[in-house]
Amino acid sequence: MDTIKKLLKQEGRLRKIRVAIVDDDPDIVDDLKGYVDLTDGVECAYTTTNPKEILVALRTLKLDVLFLDIEMPIVGGLDILGQLAGLKRCNPGIANLQVVVCSTNREVGDKMYHYEVTDYFLKPFERERYYTAINKVKDRIKGMGLNDLDDDNICFFYGERGAAKKRLNYDEIRYVEAKDEHTWIWLDAKNYIEVNEAFGDIVSWLPKSGFAQVHRSFVVSLRHVIGITNKHVLLPDIEINRGEKGKYKYFYQWIDANTIKGKFRRYGIDRSY
Repeated sequence: MDTIKKLLKQEGRLRKIRVAIVDDDPDIVDDLKGYVDLTDGVECAYTTTNPKEILVALRTLKLDVLFLDIEMPIVGGLDILGQLAGLKRCNPGIANLQVVVCSTNREVGDKMYHYEVTDYFLKPFERERYYTAINKVKDRIKGMGLNDLDDDNICFFYGERGAAKKRLNYDEIRYVEAKDEHTWIWLDAKNYIEVNEAFGDIVSWLPKSGFAQVHRSFVVSLRHVIGITNKHVLLPDIEINRGEKGKYKYFYQWIDANTIKGKFRRYGIDRSY
């Protein structure tokens, strides 16, 4: 019984995958919502039959998945897909939004690759097709790291096998570096923790809200970034090489979303009177 209670408590801390459904056919909306309600670890956060309303909702809601109809009057699904990149920059709550497209038009499928949707299926559809789509979504999100969904994960524990383990809070990490078969977690300009985990695994475990990859060998803590140049990301006491521009989109979107135009100036006030 205690084990069951612990599992239920842990499940309660794990944030569910939040879904929005947009379709001008209310029957399709009801069907999809019914399937979502029956899916473990998933919850329906928003539904609408008005495509204009989702454009407003995407500015503020925190969502993981969007089930999107393509053939809708006035504002079609392709119009919404075309605006998603800009909406993601304005709303971090949909930065990793997965899109599943529903359509009655077989010819639309080729365009979906251009928009990098997670899945695409034709209407009418059976329940099994929904589960195929939502499993693809779960695989994508799982690849991003469980810390995207668990609000209580704020640390690693490290140590030799069989030995005592020490806590390392994420906010202590300046940056992470790939080093041959190991990974170095840097705490400052001189001190680091060498771990026997692959760089890619460490990247997937770090919370995406606080860390971003800037080079094939480097991930930086966003809270410690103090500036950027054409070739480097600046952290206290160190410069990290930047990778090819446009390759590490999340970091550049974060920079663009938080950039204001200005110039540092100094103004002297005479207080000798």
